[in-house]
Amino acid sequence: MAEQSYFMGLDGFVWFVGVVEDRNDPEALGRVRVRCVGFHTEDISALPTTDLPWAHVMHPVTDPCMQGMGNSPSFLVEGSYVIGFFRDAAEKQQPIIIGSIPGNPSTAADPREGFSDPRGKNAVQDQYKGDPTYGPYPVDGEDYSRISGHELNEPDTNRLAQGKNSESHLSLVNRRAMRLRDDPTATPAGSGVPTATKPNLSAVSDVAEEETRGFFEEPNPKGILAAADPYISSQYPYNHVHESESGHIHEIDDSPGAERLMTQHKSGTFEELHANGDKVIKVIGDNYEVIVGSSNLFVNGNINITTNGTVRELITGDYHLEVGGDYSMKIGGNVRTKIGAKDGGGNLMEEIRGNYGFDIAGDYIGSVGPKSKAGSGDGEYILTIVGDETHTVGGEQRHIVSGDISFTGDSAMAITIDEDYVVKTVSGIVSIQSGTAYIMKSKTAMIIESELNIDMDSQTFTEIHAGDAFDVLAGTVVQIRSGGGTPTASLQIELNPAVDILNLNSGYLDPEDLDSGYL
Repeated sequence: MAEQSYFMGLDGFVWFVGVVEDRNDPEALGRVRVRCVGFHTEDISALPTTDLPWAHVMHPVTDPCMQGMGNSPSFLVEGSYVIGFFRDAAEKQQPIIIGSIPGNPSTAADPREGFSDPRGKNAVQDQYKGDPTYGPYPVDGEDYSRISGHELNEPDTNRLAQGKNSESHLSLVNRRAMRLRDDPTATPAGSGVPTATKPNLSAVSDVAEEETRGFFEEPNPKGILAAADPYISSQYPYNHVHESESGHIHEIDDSPGAERLMTQHKSGTFEELHANGDKVIKVIGDNYEVIVGSSNLFVNGNINITTNGTVRELITGDYHLEVGGDYSMKIGGNVRTKIGAKDGGGNLMEEIRGNYGFDIAGDYIGSVGPKSKAGSGDGEYILTIVGDETHTVGGEQRHIVSGDISFTGDSAMAITIDEDYVVKTVSGIVSIQSGTAYIMKSKTAMIIESELNIDMDSQTFTEIHAGDAFDVLAGTVVQIRSGGGTPTASLQIELNPAVDILNLNSGYLDPEDLDSGYL
């Protein structure tokens, strides 16, 4: 017997076709156990799976197969048909797998026989708690279905790559079932995801009607519905699909008119690029995006953002917003704005080149001046109005001022009140000065009261006119002086009654004084 070199190819190749029955390589080299047709019996009692030799899997030159680099382990699973050769042609204990072979299985897997997936259906069901994500291969679709939906007498080619049959793939069925297109709050139903509307500001603007709400729909997976005419689906052999045993999918679809890229997680989260250039990203769970550097976004069209929850933004630097057109806000609840949240305080500056209008259905409450050490100003309120100013108050108006009140006007000032007008000072003096005439008019009685003296001082002429009676009442003495000093007959006082009677009544009046010239 010639000495064996055991050098691959030196003694020729012995080819084999077999079925993978085990991929749990204890050395984690990506090896699999293969039952080879014509070399091994299908009687697993005579040759158990655990006694089959480990086969190395040949990788392409794009995979270095060293130091953790490349694509490893191989994606062969139990039940995969493979082709290869024995590097030890004589002993046939060192198989090398160079590829896998798809088929069209006609019988279901029987774990009691070889050349099959030895994992029992029931064991897999127990493992996945009833979740049919993966089962023994080949499978009977009536009893147990993989996520791909394959059945007996169906090609092993991924159903997503088979053409119109791809529409029945469970992942695509679920994606279309989860489309956001029939929002219960939409009007009419099925309009899609609602977008924001402009507010109705009929009280302060000429916009009298609420803007009609818009909606958008999540694009259909694969871009075009099966009901579309003409229908464009993935076409065999242009859709290149990679699907893992748990249901992760990657598609490179070169079907004419339906060119796509799609990556999908078994949970349903996916990213898809459509033939027209549209991109759809859908996250079933939470989404996290962390950018260590800068982020730049340019959108040539519109942006619609709709959330059913809370939105929080934290900006540690400056925030600049520039709007070339109108800016509208519609808020269903409260608005709270705090400027200068830090101890240093902050300013609010607004410049409005047009009108400023507001309509408040409730109270308007404001405070000017520092309430804590955070304030830096004196609390002054300065308002300059170039044109007219009008205040209309439906109820009472109160001004409470701790300091002085000053009104300065360049022309006339008029105060018109339907009821009482009261000016009251607690301890100070009420002083009214006029540059020319000072006129007080009353449609009924006018009463001037003082707890002490009343002095009327005129530098020139004083006239008192009475349309009817003119009464001067005193508890003791009534004195009318002319020229100053003690009244005498030489100082003339004229009393000219406007009509018939002139009464000067005091507590005491001597009739003899009427002829003495004293009065």
